Amino acid sequence: MSASDAAARTTGATVVRGGVWTALSHVVPQLYVLALTIAAARFLTPSEYGRQSFISFIAVSVLLVLTSGMALALMRAVAEAVGAGRTADALAIVAWAWRVQAVTGIVGGSALVIAALLGADPEAAWVLAGAFVTLGALQSVANAVLLGVQRFRTAATIGLTTGAVMVPVAIGVFAAGGGIVGLFAVEAAVTAVNLVCSAVLARRALGSPTGRIRVDVRRATLGFAGWTTANALVTLVVWRRSEFLFLAHYSTDVQIALYSIAFASVAAIAAVPERLSEVLVSAFATLRGADASERIRTGFSRSLRLLTMAALPLTAGMAAVGPDLIRLAYGDEYREAGTVLLVMVGVIPFLAVSSICVSFLSGLGDARTPLVAGLFAAVVNIVLAFVLVPRYDALGAGLANAGAQVAATAALYAAARRVSGPVDWHLASIARVAVAAGACAAASVAVLSVIDGPVGLVLAIAAGAISFTAPALALRALSGEDAAWLDGHFGHLLGGRAGALVRRAGAR
Repeated sequence: MSASDAAARTTGATVVRGGVWTALSHVVPQLYVLALTIAAARFLTPSEYGRQSFISFIAVSVLLVLTSGMALALMRAVAEAVGAGRTADALAIVAWAWRVQAVTGIVGGSALVIAALLGADPEAAWVLAGAFVTLGALQSVANAVLLGVQRFRTAATIGLTTGAVMVPVAIGVFAAGGGIVGLFAVEAAVTAVNLVCSAVLARRALGSPTGRIRVDVRRATLGFAGWTTANALVTLVVWRRSEFLFLAHYSTDVQIALYSIAFASVAAIAAVPERLSEVLVSAFATLRGADASERIRTGFSRSLRLLTMAALPLTAGMAAVGPDLIRLAYGDEYREAGTVLLVMVGVIPFLAVSSICVSFLSGLGDARTPLVAGLFAAVVNIVLAFVLVPRYDALGAGLANAGAQVAATAALYAAARRVSGPVDWHLASIARVAVAAGACAAASVAVLSVIDGPVGLVLAIAAGAISFTAPALALRALSGEDAAWLDGHFGHLLGGRAGALVRRAGAR
């Protein structure tokens, strides 16, 4: 494939479609996770649930450190090579990445097995978590290849399908008394299936990994992976529930359970803007390989605007119905998690901005700046956790996490803007969306104040959706530029109704 062909294929429509599929591949699994957490809360005691959450945190953290740097570097390297028309280089990079991740996966999985041998309880759960880490490290290579060649739908379908099978099986294991060990056995088995499916489809999409990686390409990929891996370590402090460590030291397993529920709820919502932005790494790298600098600049500004506007109603809706939803789903003994949720839900718009900025910088080959910004936020997080967790338990952990998220976003945006130049936010448009989001929250709260229980929640969600849509259309919330862009790329959907709706929401 030539560089011009790859760049021509990287359009706003392909990026948004890819973002939707990537978001689905993470948002729906987050819903799967929520279903599993509800089942765990119902079948386990609060203390057991907290222990299961802690083991999961350790396993996911180890996997994140082992894979996030190499996966992002691999996705970017493959995308840039394909964008420049160097398919042979892409295949050689993939062959090399398989070998690297096989070694790191075994090392990471062995660490959890050693923890089990040293007395970590329950022992079998730690061993199975180690298997999950090893398999997950390998699966990350195949998934990165699919994203690098922009096969977003293929990558998404694998996880969505296996997850749909995993949830009822895991709930059945819980009901049969499998407990914590049974859950980790199911997760390891599902990861193995994902690995096989992803590897086969990645080979079909790009070709059989072969060839010897060029020294300069290996050096550049390793350098980028090194910076992004270091950034992943920092991310553990800022984004990935390192507050668990403070809660484990200063508090109880019950407080870990409360924080885990709130975090999982926010993560499920935040995954929408976060994963929509993930495809931009591949898109920006492809455009960079084709030297399309103007398209990169305009794409960055538009991405910031649209994802921020998408995050506002999600935030408002979650703040309005989240606490009642937690109480209904998990039970009254977990109702305090709703208070923690209210503290954390406000960071969703900040996560949207920070995710876009990281994707922009990573796509242009800059992994150092996100690391520096993350280090700054990590200091904020640790200081806040030391001060707040001993005094306020799970609520303090939520406040520490939120503070770090805001600090990270500020640093990342400042850095990205220096590279991109001025960003056209269309602030009047964002303000109109914020007004509509406020109406959404107010309507949902009003319904819940009158009607309680499942019926109240359903009506509150419906009222919130209507109360957002009506003001958004009446105020013509979208700028004329963004409305025209959306109409041009997606107006044909739903028999043209999507275009009519966008035009109705666009400023004249």
